[in-house]
Amino acid sequence: MNTLVNAVQLIGRLGGDAEIKTTTQGTRVSNVRFATNEYSKNGQGDWIEITYWHNLVFWGKLADKLEKNKKKGTKLMIQGSLIYREYVDVHNIKREVVDIRVQQFMVLEGPNAPKKIASGDEQEAEELPY
Repeated sequence: MNTLVNAVQLIGRLGGDAEIKTTTQGTRVSNVRFATNEYSKNGQGDWIEITYWHNLVFWGKLADKLEKNKKKGTKLMIQGSLIYREYVDVHNIKREVVDIRVQQFMVLEGPNAPKKIASGDEQEAEELPY
């Protein structure tokens, strides 16, 4: 492998209403929390849901487009890249944060979305508990 790529693709829901701000240079930006879910069976065979939270950053025209679909709970597919940053908090402790810089996204609203998961073999597809 001679090419390494920093790429992320996720499907999830906005964790809050997106707030669009403008930088001092006039560039529009939005930071919003994003929830993704993973489902697996526990030792008793019951479905469990694990929610992961991500920080998304939308810049420029993408922030403008997000403004039309900015409500909490909106289902999106996003593609982007990981950005690592550091800061010192109010207690003088160095913190590290991982953001996802969104490069494109698609709104995936609709009640008719598929509710099946397959693991390798379509015959083993099972209904998810939602």
